[in-house]
Amino acid sequence: MDYDFEALSHGTSFFPIGLHKTVVPPNYSLGENARYNILYSHWHPEFELFYLSRGDCVFVIGGEEYPMQAGEVVFVPSGTLHSAYRTKSGSETVFYAAAFSKLLLGDPTDVISEKYISPAISGELKFNPIFSRKTPWQADVIDLLIEIMSLYDYTPYDLDPLSGKHPEMFLKADEFGAELTVKANILKIWRLMVAHAERVREIKPADKANRERVRLAVDFIHRHYAEPLTLEKIAAEAYLSREYFSRVFKAETLKTPFEYLTHYRISRAMELLEQSSLSVTEIAEKCGFSSAGYFNVRFSEIAGCTPTAYRSGAKKQNDE
Repeated sequence: MDYDFEALSHGTSFFPIGLHKTVVPPNYSLGENARYNILYSHWHPEFELFYLSRGDCVFVIGGEEYPMQAGEVVFVPSGTLHSAYRTKSGSETVFYAAAFSKLLLGDPTDVISEKYISPAISGELKFNPIFSRKTPWQADVIDLLIEIMSLYDYTPYDLDPLSGKHPEMFLKADEFGAELTVKANILKIWRLMVAHAERVREIKPADKANRERVRLAVDFIHRHYAEPLTLEKIAAEAYLSREYFSRVFKAETLKTPFEYLTHYRISRAMELLEQSSLSVTEIAEKCGFSSAGYFNVRFSEIAGCTPTAYRSGAKKQNDE
């Protein structure tokens, strides 16, 4: 599963919104201070609203960290790199993601787009990223999103949440007018967000260009993580010098390029340890590590246990 430019379905051209559910089980083998990724860095042209149903986590949006608690919602702007991690492993994490196209809000040529959508895309409007029930209008956003979620069918995935992350849900077939309610609620949410947005100066062209270059580098890492990579090679994909690239990359992802690469390789190794019968040496090679010994060291640093212990813990959980 890839986490760069997200190729997952987000609805259809006839109804451009998709709802997804992710269930991340507790993992006792993670170290107390380990950053356990539950949503790896990726981006897409759609806007996105995440509802954290269970657990707590930290969302990273455009290089900024936002701690979240169960019952809160986070908003991700179009085209923005985002990810999430939890800092402890003792509880299950469940979140829902509603990704929707600007086309759901209005036609690109109409007054709604001109007055209320384009300023958000250009950076003229800065939206509140976290919504909690402490603020009345934010509580309204949460309730509107929950009503949207209630119109979707989750049953097949609740029975086997580990069969695949981010499965797309579907509107209940027997719910008359469900599409109207979903669109009406998204428009109401957007109205509340715009009404409480901060009007700021448009993002500088140089900043926009840097964000796009970081996205290119992230996409490149996700496609080529199994290969030997150098900083020069990654920076070249972003059309930047290695020194300048390192600065803008960390500003967007909160990691150096090689920290990001290593964490991504470890995340893919975790998947293989959980889902395959490959040996630790084979997994190390498939995930781009030069030796099994080095893989063991880096895995233990990040996950808080050896690869073998991690696999045993995952197997124990699946057997319970």
